[in-house]
Amino acid sequence: MSGLQSILNYCNGLQIDRRKVVGIQYTRNEIPRVSQTPTRNPWKFTLDMPNRYRYNEARSLMEQLDNLDRITPQVITFSNLPQLSWIFRYQGAMTVTQRNAITVTSFVGNQLVLGNLPVVPNTRVLFEPNDLIQIGNNYYPFTSTTQILRGTSGTVTVTTNRPNIITASVVGNGITVGNSCSFTMFCPNMPTYKLIPGGYQKTNGVLVGNALIEFSDAFELYEFVGTA
Repeated sequence: MSGLQSILNYCNGLQIDRRKVVGIQYTRNEIPRVSQTPTRNPWKFTLDMPNRYRYNEARSLMEQLDNLDRITPQVITFSNLPQLSWIFRYQGAMTVTQRNAITVTSFVGNQLVLGNLPVVPNTRVLFEPNDLIQIGNNYYPFTSTTQILRGTSGTVTVTTNRPNIITASVVGNGITVGNSCSFTMFCPNMPTYKLIPGGYQKTNGVLVGNALIEFSDAFELYEFVGTA
């Protein structure tokens, strides 16, 4: 298990930020002027950590974090976390088999066109707003911004939360949805840690020293989009 995945598994608070970079200036008569900076709109997670991690249980994790430092990305997922998997759970009405059959017809700007759709009633919901969609083996999850019904056409068009940032062709790729999607993240602030004597335990009936780990800050995970 990766170091950042272990931190996610153990966190007791999660903040999500994926909003665009916007600048606002006010004229002297207080008229706002808004400008938007072109961005790949990366995902950002802030993870609050409890101060009850025992040092003897986390020595290998500390080694991983020290080696990752602030630059190395790792893949994390919410799929196997009972306490967090509901956050990105798929909300549509397709079965796993039906979802696995879907392929990408085109993806230009923020218009994702999907084909090989299931034979279901035209009122069946394929995606709800905020459903995650990941294309092929590419890193980057996108979300559907609106409800998508099956309709009567051979394809559906999903308006995504950000434009296509994948440089390779995605035509013919399959999709992954919901909490089965993964995120490639790095931790640019990588908190340091302090050992607080305590959390004692016994080994073979003998009381041995131990410590609790206190992190200097929350873990700020940032989506790695450098090779998009």
